[in-house]
This record gives sequence, C-alpha cells and structure tokens, in this order.
Amino acid sequence: MTILNSTLNWGVFLKVKKLMCAVSALILTAVMLGGCSESSFGEQALLRPPRATGDKAEIQTVIGKEAGGTYTLKYPQNGDYRSAVNLFESDDGTEYAVALYSTESDSNMNVSIIAHEDGEWNCLGSFSNSGVGVDRIIFKDINADGKDEILVGWSTYNADVNTLSAYSMENETVREMVIDETYSNIIISDITGDKTEDIVLLSLRVNQLPSSVKLLQYSEQEKKPIAKFSLELDSEITAFSNIMVGKINKGKKGIVIDGEKSGGVLATQVIYFDSDEKKLCNPLVTIADNGSVANDTTRKDVITSRDIDEDGIIEVPVVTSMAAPRDVDAGTVCSMTSWRQLHTEDGSLQTKLTSIINYTDGYYFIMPDNWSSDVTALNDPDNRIITFYIWNSKTSSLGDKLLTIHRFTRSEWNKAEHNDYIMLETVKTNGKEAVIAAQSFHTDAIDSLNLTKNEIENCIRLIA
Repeated sequence: MTILNSTLNWGVFLKVKKLMCAVSALILTAVMLGGCSESSFGEQALLRPPRATGDKAEIQTVIGKEAGGTYTLKYPQNGDYRSAVNLFESDDGTEYAVALYSTESDSNMNVSIIAHEDGEWNCLGSFSNSGVGVDRIIFKDINADGKDEILVGWSTYNADVNTLSAYSMENETVREMVIDETYSNIIISDITGDKTEDIVLLSLRVNQLPSSVKLLQYSEQEKKPIAKFSLELDSEITAFSNIMVGKINKGKKGIVIDGEKSGGVLATQVIYFDSDEKKLCNPLVTIADNGSVANDTTRKDVITSRDIDEDGIIEVPVVTSMAAPRDVDAGTVCSMTSWRQLHTEDGSLQTKLTSIINYTDGYYFIMPDNWSSDVTALNDPDNRIITFYIWNSKTSSLGDKLLTIHRFTRSEWNKAEHNDYIMLETVKTNGKEAVIAAQSFHTDAIDSLNLTKNEIENCIRLIA
C-alpha cells in the first residue's frame, strides 16, 4: 500500500467535530451504479453536500485518481454513518473527507482520506483491504492523543465475521493500524474506567471457536490496539438481538447483551470489567466443561433489557409464568417480568420492579410490591382483557377478582357509558385510536391488595 505524502500539518488535527447526524435531513442515500465511471459521483454519496464551489467535483477527481479510473462507491451497512463519502472538519476548520470504494482493477475495498487545504482537495493516504464490503465506519479517539482515529470495519463472506482497520493522523501522513482480531459486533466505549476508549469485539461462535468478547486497548509499544482481556460468551447464542452500553448499577459501567438462541428464545449476558481483579466478568452465565450453559435469564418472551424505571441503570428482564389452577388453559396465563439490576459484588440480580407486559395492546402494568406472590393474572386476548385475581397458594385456586384492564376501540368506548371504569391511556394502532381502561373490584379477603384510583393510574405505562 502506498501512503501519499502531504504538506498538511496533522498536529492541528484535533478531536474531530462531526458534522454528521443520523437524523439530519441532509443525509442522502442514492447509490452509484457498479461499474460507473467517476463522473457518476452523485450528491447522495456524500453525508452532507459540499460547498457550492466545485468541491464535489474535486473530491470526485481525487478519488478517481486514487482509483486509477473507474470506481464503485461502497456504503457501510451498519453503524451511525452510512455514506460512502463522509465529510468532517477539525477544530481549526480544516475539512476532510473519508471515501470508501472499490475499483474495476481488483476486488479489494479501498479507503482514501482527503483533506481540503489552501483551496484544494488532496489525498493524504489511500489503503486497500481484502474484504468484500464495508460493515461500518467509526470516528473515535482510541489512543488518547486528543484526535479521533478513523476505524473501518470490513465485511467478509461470513456474515458473522468482520475485520477491522484503524487510521491515525500523525505528523504529515496517515498511518494504518491493522488489527489482528475479527468481530461480529463492535463497541467502542471506556469500559475499564481509565478515561480512554476501549475497543470491545463481540464474536459469535464460528466452527470450533466459541463465542467470545475481547477488549482491545492501544499499545504504545505495538503502535496499534491489541487484545488485553478476553472472555468466553454463551456459545448457544446465534445472534445479538439487543446491545446496550451504560450503567449496570450505581458504580459500574457495562455492556448488556440480549442474544437469540435456537427456537427464538432470548438470554441476557452482562459484561463488565473488574478493576480489582483486572478481568472481564460475565456473572449471569455459567459454562460447564462440556460446553453446556446455565443462564437464569433465558426466556421465550421477546423482551429485551432496558432502563425500565428511567433511573439511568439498565435492568435485565427475568420472565416467569404466573400461578394458575391446573384446569386453566396455559395460553391464558400471564407471564410476569421481573426487572432486575446486577450486583457486581456477588453476581446476583436484585428485582427493581415486576410487570405484566401486553405487547398486543401496547401497555404494561407495574405490579404493586405486595401483589407479587398473592396475585395472579389471566389474559383473554379475544376480548382484550387482563384480569387480576387473588391467588390462594394453599388450595392452588383463584380468589376474589381485583382488577381488569380492557382495551376498547374508540367507537366502543364512545358508544356506552363506562362509569365503573378508569380511563388510563389512549393508544394508536395503524392510525386507529383505542382506549386503555381499568375496572377495580373491592375485596374483603386481603384489604391491603385493594388499589386506589391513583395507584392504578400509576401502575400503567405505554410501551415505547
């Protein structure tokens, strides 16, 4: 690979100010047809339009020169930046472009880093990669030098295996850092708490290699990120359904991974760095010598982790079936979701709240603390009703009715008087409005289970 020299002083290349925004109306998405010449370079290949001074044509000319003629723009398939040419600027106002493309002369992927200085666009460095496409492009400061590096993930013929390269701006050149690891999904965040961004690579099982997580940090000796810590993950996971980075308790940041197993079931893993032991931890998963996996979060319900109570800490769902008499159709018995936070001291999960989730009707009901063991619920999907009963564990039978939650169409609600109902929320499905309402029933059996109107209103939440 040839790195072109430049008169640009990269010492002024400070931490990148991204002009790109995923929700910006300036994001354009047209595709340049394969085999088209450089003259087919369209505005929609750019994350934002260049100034009306011929910049587009100049960038096009630079790419064409680097490509040696005909080229095809390559669009990242994942991540925050989906354009084939990404424009950004440094703190001193210098503009840069990162172009992703292939040429007709070979099947390699290429990246060119282009700078606008003294009124001209010039290439600072071009590099090729044997990948078959572009997975994503990331701008992050991974070596704590105060400047963002450019990371490009390259896709391969295996959809679960991507390679990674990073490009650092040093003096008057661009230096490529080839990272000797592959990934299925990538996270860049300060997981170790040392004020420097870590590269976390999640890999699904491939052939005889188990699923794993690797944490990479920049090595001054190697002059590139290298794997410092690794940990085996649940190899029964076939896909990562939901990945969140954030607080897992008041004092610890981590990665929460909801993964899909065969049969469509989900299971959650929580990865964090133990700064005392200097290691990665995955306390929710126990992997036996024979490869079998134990995880108490495994669930058939497609419920993913989230900050359910909006306290800034991610909760993990644990789903159990509620109690019911033997003669009741199992399909009508509601599931109870316990939302739990991780205690890193002993790896246990502590319940923050429990809920009944009704995805069909678009709401969930937060179970009062004293209801968890003494109350059960049955679902009547045909009539859009969930009914809560006192549960008699000694006789395994239903007791008094406590509460029903109905979903009415707007016309149903308007046609009749509902003096006995508490109107809780209105929802829209396919443009049609519906009403969520509750009917409360007083019981003399256990007075503490009776709810006031305000308590019922506070227990209902719409699914975001």
